Amino acid sequence: MEWLIFAFLSTWAVISTLGVLFLKNPVHAILSFISLILAMAGMFLHLGAELLAGLQLIIYAVAIVVFYVLVITTIPWEKVKKFEGFYKREFFFGFPLLLGSFALFAYAILKGNFASVGLEVKDNVKEVGKSLFTTYLFPLEVASVILLTAMIGAILLGRKEE
Repeated sequence: MEWLIFAFLSTWAVISTLGVLFLKNPVHAILSFISLILAMAGMFLHLGAELLAGLQLIIYAVAIVVFYVLVITTIPWEKVKKFEGFYKREFFFGFPLLLGSFALFAYAILKGNFASVGLEVKDNVKEVGKSLFTTYLFPLEVASVILLTAMIGAILLGRKEE
């Protein structure tokens, strides 16, 4: 029965991700992103990580989505229309990278040694904090640089030309 719930949540997440990638209206893309956040929070709850589910909802659903809505409302749409269309050159460079990343993640998932679901954790908050600032410090810093880059890009897109 558990695999059925996880299959439902993962299908929901994949469909929402495709909506984020391929919907042209930015408001629809944000709604699809919120749907993805809810699916991910459901997966965290299903795996017994209540803290991560709560953080997922608080950080992404509130802070990041509000930031996206703010950016969408401040960007002049004349500039955005210049970038519309299918990017063939970027697709040809990005698609092999996508396939390589998928193969790498599939190999890591199939051969990796992940934490078992039935492991008893005494203090969920302490364990998450300890993991974030010791074992997963580099991915945390990479994620913060990516978010900073996105924020700078949004500011550059939103500024007025003189």
